Amino acid sequence: MTAPTISADSHICELPDLFTSRVDRKLRDQVPYMGADDKLGDAWHFPNGMVTSLAAFASAGTWQGKTSSAMSFAEVPRGAWDPDARLEEMETDGVAAEVVYPSYAMQLFATVKEPSVLMACARAYNDWLHDYCSAAPRRLKGVALLPAPDLDLALAEVRRIIRLGYLNVLLDAHPPADRYYDNPLWEPLWAELEANGVIVSFHLFAGTAPVFGGEEGGGRLRHFLADYTIAPSLLERQLAMMIFAGVLERHPALRLLCVESDCGWVAHFLKRMDHVYVRKGPRYERHIKSDLLPSDFFKRQIKCVFQDDRPGILTLETTGSDVLMWGSDYPHNDSTWPNSQQVIERMLRGVDEIDRHKIVYANAAALYGL
Repeated sequence: MTAPTISADSHICELPDLFTSRVDRKLRDQVPYMGADDKLGDAWHFPNGMVTSLAAFASAGTWQGKTSSAMSFAEVPRGAWDPDARLEEMETDGVAAEVVYPSYAMQLFATVKEPSVLMACARAYNDWLHDYCSAAPRRLKGVALLPAPDLDLALAEVRRIIRLGYLNVLLDAHPPADRYYDNPLWEPLWAELEANGVIVSFHLFAGTAPVFGGEEGGGRLRHFLADYTIAPSLLERQLAMMIFAGVLERHPALRLLCVESDCGWVAHFLKRMDHVYVRKGPRYERHIKSDLLPSDFFKRQIKCVFQDDRPGILTLETTGSDVLMWGSDYPHNDSTWPNSQQVIERMLRGVDEIDRHKIVYANAAALYGL
């Protein structure tokens, strides 16, 4: 390893009683909880009836050959909920610092519909994560959860988490159609986040609208592999909407992260946005007022976080290294832990030291002040 490594996408696993112990007693029968399931062992149960196994979020380093989703909380890596153990697991992986996202709390967007309950859960999570990261504030940078069922509630939580020291919020990556991010209703939130230098993250699968098919006849499982494969395209759509709607032009200091969505698509995305804008734009309403191209806004304000994407690295000539950041995805099923350094060496072979340093360290260090 020629330089320190920062994981710009890692996760915790929420404690079984995180919500039931921290949310107001009057709401506790409406919050997610961990309980037994006949097929899955310990599992998270959500207010809309969804049940989620631990395996997808807590099987780093043990996924190979695993044919069952059954798992107990006792099998969850200790570092996923104990910060002292986590520092040891980071040493094992050669990682100097981590940006820490939720796991099961990402599913709050889609599973908790009552605004007061949703925001109570978000506040409980944000307080717990703050305590977790306070054990090593220079090495663990938490990302606050920010649902926005009501804009005033969201703005109040933004101001609260800023006081706690958060630099980054996680928004609904798959909002319903009437709340897409090109909608002017979001302008007060963009202005607040920009004014306070708060980074916005859109994380794969963390959203209201379903990523996986909800068709009758077992469509969710039957189409799981297909839906999982094309999931990054849903994030691409939100980014394109924001760029073409002029959101990034109006808020030039607003910074966005597209997280855990690989990066091989970025080169084609940049090229196609510019092509569409130049060729088709004159016949459609234009919201971009300057002479900048869509790709200019992307390169100025958006970064993409990926784990293991050699095809994406081969497109550096087009994307440049400034828009890329590496993450281990610990402790999730897709994680490169505990072999991240080997993955990085293989993935970045032939990449010059300046670009390599940016991707695995400098871009994240600059963004988070590490």
